[in-house]
Amino acid sequence: MTSSPTRHLWISAAPSDGPSPLASPLPSRGPSAGPAGQPASGAGTGSGTGAGTGDAPRFTVEVRCHRRLRGPYTGGGALIRTVVPELTADHAALLAARATEVIALAPDLAPMVPIAPQTLTALASRAERTRFYSVARTLRVAHGITELLVDWARALHPGGVELRFQELDRADPTDRELVAVLLRRCDPALIRVVVDEAANALDPVAAARASAAAEAAAAQGTGAPSIADDELARALRAHADPVTRPAPAVAGLPAGADPAQLFVDGEGTSTDPRLAAAYAALPAAERAARHEARAAYLAEHGEPGSALGARLYHLEHGSDPLVAGTAFVEGCEVCFDGGFYEAALDMAVRGRALFGDERPKPYWNLTNKTGACLSYLRRGEKGFSYFAELRAGSTDPEIHMNSCYMMAMLYTRHLPKNMHDETRATEWVNTAIAFADSRPDPHRRVFVGAFMRNAKALVELHRGDLRASLDLVNDAIAMTDADLGPDEQLLHRSVLRYNRAQILAALGDHEGSLADYDLVISRDPDYGDYYFERAGEHRAAGDHAAALADYAEALRLSPPFHEAHFNRADLLREMGEEEAALRDLDYAAILDPAHVDTLVNRADLLIALGELDRAADDVRAGLAMDAKNVRLLCAQGTLLAESEQAEAAFASFTAALEADPEFAAAWANRAVLAYSAGRPADAVDDLDRAVALADDPVLRANRALALQDLGEHARALADLDAAVPALAGEDPDLLFRRGTARHALGDAEGARADWAAHLAAYQELGEESPFAQELQRLAESAA
Repeated sequence: MTSSPTRHLWISAAPSDGPSPLASPLPSRGPSAGPAGQPASGAGTGSGTGAGTGDAPRFTVEVRCHRRLRGPYTGGGALIRTVVPELTADHAALLAARATEVIALAPDLAPMVPIAPQTLTALASRAERTRFYSVARTLRVAHGITELLVDWARALHPGGVELRFQELDRADPTDRELVAVLLRRCDPALIRVVVDEAANALDPVAAARASAAAEAAAAQGTGAPSIADDELARALRAHADPVTRPAPAVAGLPAGADPAQLFVDGEGTSTDPRLAAAYAALPAAERAARHEARAAYLAEHGEPGSALGARLYHLEHGSDPLVAGTAFVEGCEVCFDGGFYEAALDMAVRGRALFGDERPKPYWNLTNKTGACLSYLRRGEKGFSYFAELRAGSTDPEIHMNSCYMMAMLYTRHLPKNMHDETRATEWVNTAIAFADSRPDPHRRVFVGAFMRNAKALVELHRGDLRASLDLVNDAIAMTDADLGPDEQLLHRSVLRYNRAQILAALGDHEGSLADYDLVISRDPDYGDYYFERAGEHRAAGDHAAALADYAEALRLSPPFHEAHFNRADLLREMGEEEAALRDLDYAAILDPAHVDTLVNRADLLIALGELDRAADDVRAGLAMDAKNVRLLCAQGTLLAESEQAEAAFASFTAALEADPEFAAAWANRAVLAYSAGRPADAVDDLDRAVALADDPVLRANRALALQDLGEHARALADLDAAVPALAGEDPDLLFRRGTARHALGDAEGARADWAAHLAAYQELGEESPFAQELQRLAESAA
């Protein structure tokens, strides 16, 4: 019998000793032919046969991922176009749960899936769009697709499936991210992922030489990064077995074939050196004409997504830069609206290069998008030059207004924290407001004026002036409400109310904040983030049931949402629902294994539950990412103390204090070790620091114990006077200790009162006081 695979596969081509032999011919020339007999569009193929990896036959889907074919999700879209038709008949509920993710990968499948949540963001026209997706959205989509694929395989292919991905070295980052998640989350016994780097490596040396010539001849712009050290590379190293195989044989060309046309019809993705060389040898005018013909064919017959990939490639190498530039603007806008910022950046850079020394309107649009994409991708410091070019090259007030707005957002949001400068942000946003308030059209003036005041409110929020921030948002709301009808600009107005809800929450006005959240949810009921934020406000207001209901709705409406599970776990633990909290933290760690705070919280919870081995695993993983994390160092100290490694535990707490001397828990935990080791003076010193940082009845009670050992009964009594009212109901021994302190200080009446209360508490519990004999001795001594 053949066992199920336990690892994914990472196939690379073995070096060849000589020219590859000719094999079966390529398809005859035609507008839809692809390299090596593959579909030019990047379509996937499904079959029930084995994939030649030595395992039992299983259903196999093979897809190409070259970004030049379909842009973002070239491979993921092809895969999902195979999966969705299989699910529509009997498993519509699975599709309904992941409709948002399916449409993100393949918008053309929208008629085949249940209606996805309809948010104002998705429904707004481009002119009305004032909210854009987080850069993290594609990761959330990848997790949702992964879960859909697991459900599909379990329902329809329980014997297992194999997903084979080719050309990931030339893929858009969305496909690389998706495959990285699949590698990490899929059990190879059910879904085996095969990353095949050998499929197109016909003759690596010759192909590289010919491809370089083709690239130079076509003045190729930017390309995707090779597999280096991103999440995909790390996932391959961790979860896939590397294997090599000979590069596939070079196919023979049929009689009469035009290799240059085959290269063009393959969207320039072929690694066959003969095709690339023939293409490079074409006269420039003929190359351009062939590209334009191919672009026209794709526009009429191309498969979904080709407008973001192959068609752009061909127009880029045609003869009309304005036509190509317009197509690049549209492609860039589509990708930007979808949250595919790497693809949008690639299109913006390539589109700008088309215009040479000319500066038509599309050039400025792409320049703005270049800076905006860099900002969203956390590379904002590289965006300065593009916004400066906008201001230097144009006198259009709208361009200057938008450039000033983006400069303000760089300084207050998009730059690294150490580069934030709220003064400069204020300068830039004030200039943006000046441009906005000068717009001649009154409706446009109100729209952009409110938008820019909302932007300044963010700057004031970051400056710590909550009242100024609230005043600005209120002004923006008043402007729009006075100018617009009740159903106009709903997205923009919802964003303003949402921002006011956050400011009111920061001011402690929970009632006002919840009222605004209620309003935006009534306007945009399918937007999951609103429920997530309202859940936090319900919790702050003490309504835990409402908070849990909102977290559940946020999770139902959204692709997998790490923050919602993380925050809900914290609430559940506060409510005493520790097992439910652990389930949320387990899932949060799956969604984002690099989120250190998830490991911190889970380690702390596991310690409380007594699962010390699992807790130790989280501590080790977290410290590998953040070696000076004080909470993890404290958790490590606690675990070491539990295993009676006192010196190592003391060193761990000390390391935490070296990293953050203001962390009270480390002082408190180290004090416990010192006291247990018979060093009450050291314990008092550490507890003095802890109490100074975070005065707490438990810390006072512990310090009193050490002070009594040192004979400092007056200080001990002061601590116990603070601790007893808060803790004596759960720990009646504190009454005994306070009585002892009073006795030592000559307050016999106070001592007798505390001891009597101590004994009464134990009598009520039906137990004998552990200090009964000592109390009897003290009573006899007093007599």
